[in-house]
Parts: sequence; structure tokens; C-alpha cells
Amino acid sequence: MNKKNRTRKPVIILHGYSDHSESFKPLAQFLKGHGFEVVEIWLADYLSMNDELTIYDLGQAMGKALEDQKVPQIPKSFNVIAHSTGGLVVRAYLSRYFYGRPEQCPIEHLVLLAPANFGSPLAALGKSMVGRLFKGWDWDHMFQTGTRILQSLELASPISWELAHRDLFDPNNQLFRTNNLFTTILIGSESYGGLKELAHENGSDGTVRVSTANLNAKSFSLVFEPSKAISLRENMPQYDPIAFGVLYGYNHGNIVNPTTKPREDASDLGTLILDGLNIDASGAYQDHIGLLQKLTQTTFQKGQAKGNPLNERYHEYQNATVRVHDQFREMIPDYFLEFFQEKDDSADRVMRDVRKEILEKVHCYSGDASYRSFFFDITDLKDKVLSKGGELDLSIAVAAKSERIFYNNPQGHIVAAGAKDNTFLVPNATLFLDIQVDRLQSDEVFRLKKF
Repeated sequence: MNKKNRTRKPVIILHGYSDHSESFKPLAQFLKGHGFEVVEIWLADYLSMNDELTIYDLGQAMGKALEDQKVPQIPKSFNVIAHSTGGLVVRAYLSRYFYGRPEQCPIEHLVLLAPANFGSPLAALGKSMVGRLFKGWDWDHMFQTGTRILQSLELASPISWELAHRDLFDPNNQLFRTNNLFTTILIGSESYGGLKELAHENGSDGTVRVSTANLNAKSFSLVFEPSKAISLRENMPQYDPIAFGVLYGYNHGNIVNPTTKPREDASDLGTLILDGLNIDASGAYQDHIGLLQKLTQTTFQKGQAKGNPLNERYHEYQNATVRVHDQFREMIPDYFLEFFQEKDDSADRVMRDVRKEILEKVHCYSGDASYRSFFFDITDLKDKVLSKGGELDLSIAVAAKSERIFYNNPQGHIVAAGAKDNTFLVPNATLFLDIQVDRLQSDEVFRLKKF
């Protein structure tokens, strides 16, 4: 037996949206067959297709289920492996029961397989009639598809924003510090194949974007105030670097099964899962981070090899989640972000490149268009703009509400990416950008007359 694989702590395995625990029996058997002296392996089942349930309901219910089964919830008392939506569920559980006291976190090792931490492009499809036909035919949730859970999974959802800032940027909740929790995130880079190939999105595993799985996010607040310079402030990360690896040869479905390799040159999923469950010190975790960084580099080198007709799938992409509001915190749904180069580009070449090849997709959150996801091809940005000495500038235009209420549309801009400043660039990860544009009133709204 591998002496490294010794633990007396329970392992909880959580499935994803519309799945069930049966899918994870091979993973549980793998753990038992590789020297793990576990007390228990718990295969969790939770409802994900009922329209009235929220991610927060599932997080609270997880705590109750652990209590009912007498699984200890003292610090570092069990480990968790979660797939896809299961990552949001476990984060909601920790937020519900351990917010503000991360040192009491009961999970020692958290392994997230293709987690939809900041959403999936397929979540909006799940709420459509297509989703109801293919996922809703079951008597316990007749024609239901878990609408409120899918709303959480939708790109740029307010819930993913809220959880991200609570978990990663709140000084009172430093959950993802290595002294509280060892986290490993693994995601594939392949499509499903077959008919599903038609719906594949580059930079994803067929369901989740690489950039929205990664918890190593950045967050900025940008304020355009009247008669003042543009104010930009970084919301400082309250987490230590989190182990993240992009695996060659795996997609969203087969990343849950370490017992078979999908192809001969695929990454060694089983070893990586075992490594994530066996970290016992900060130094070992740093080594684990370095190993996954090298593995990710290898994945992109293989994928971008000359002659590979599918090499765009292995470009580096970035998810930018943006929300816009005024100084009264009223959300602004009607705005336009402008990406251009202010100097030495009279032909607007950069703007055209952004629209044609760099900005791949924009998604407005269905419940509030002030929240949007912008999906950038960073490989193309570097190749077509930055490598040629250009820069990417950012400004905003907001539509007036009426003749009496309008907004402080800025005359200036900020540099989003350039030779001297690449603050906003986070390849294979997510940038959160909170933008404030002040709301102004015409003179007729309030007048004083001298008596």
C-alpha cells in the first residue's frame, strides 16, 4: 500500500446538476483501491431539478444531512470531492455555517472537478423549452429543470458574484487560506464529441469554461464621477493561490472517472486526485500548485501544436463579469462597454479586432442585464494587439433615462491591457469589474427662487 495514502477521515462525494450518486461509484471504488483507509465514503444525493430549490437551500440541507449522519463538523474533520454544480453546493454550505470563522472549516481537502464556480454557458439553455424536454421528464419534478439553481449557474449571476466576493475578497472570511483549507481544482479541455460537438465552446470542457472554474480571480471597482478623475481600486484577494490544473484529454463528463484514461496521452487524473487529498503542509501545497501549473502549460502546448485543426480550443480565454450601477446602488441595465485604442489608431483597427476575433461572446444575465459576462480570447489579444505594441482601452456609455435623468458618461478611458499595464489580464480565470456611473439630474428637477 502507498504509505502516502492514509487517512481516517470521511470523504464526501457530491455530484453535479441533474446527476446522481451512481455516476461516482467508480471514483469511490478507486479511492478504496488505492490505499485509502477511509472510515467512510459518502456518496451524496441532492435534488437539483426542482424549480423552488436554490443553491442556498442545498448548502443548508448539506449541513443538516451531515448532522443527521453524525459526520463530524469540527475543523478539518472530513474531505470533499465535488463535480460541477457540487462545487457551488459545498461553497454555499461553508458560507451558511462557517462564514466569518473560516478557521472552523470542517473540510481539510477540497477537490473540485470541473466546478461551475462562476457559471456555465449552458445554464441559460437549461431554462429553455429544450432544457425542459430533455431534462424535465421525471415524475418527481414533472417538467421542472431546477430553474433557480440554473439561475445561479448562469453566467454573470448575482449569486456567483456574491459567493465569489464572500469567499475570495472578504477580509472577514479568509476561507481559502492554506491554514484553513487545501483546495485543488481540475478541469478538462476536450469536447464531448458526437452531436454535442456542435454546441462546444472553445476554452471549455463542453459544459464549463476553464476561466469560470478557476477560483484565482481578480476584482476591481471602477468609478466614473462628475468632474473627477477616474477612480480604480483593486479589491484585494483574501485567499492564497489556489491549485488549478487544466487536464489534457478530459471533458466535463469523463473527468469524474479516474479508473480509465480517455486517451493514451491524457493526464493522470487518478494521481492528481490522490495528491489533492494527501497534502499535509503548506510547502507540499506549493509543490502541488507548481505541478499543476506545469501540467496546464503542457496541455496548452499540446493543444496549440502546429497543424492541430482544433488549436483554438486551447487558446487562453478570460471571463470578465461586469455589473454597472449608479451612486445610489441602483442597477443600470442599459449600457455599452467600448473597447478600443485611443492613440495611434485612427483606423480603429483594435476596435475591429476586438469585435471580430478577441471578444468572443457577451452574455447578459437573464434576470438583470446590469450583470454581464464578457468572454475574451487572450491568445488573440496578445497576438493581434499587445505583441504589436498596441493597447486595449475601456470606456462606457450609458443611455439616459429621460430628459431629466441621465448619466455621467465619461470622456476619458482606462487602459485594460497594454505594454505597461496588464492589470486586467487574468488568462484562464475570471475578472470581476464593478462599475459606478453617477446619475445626474437636469436643472428643472429642483429649483430655488429668491423671494
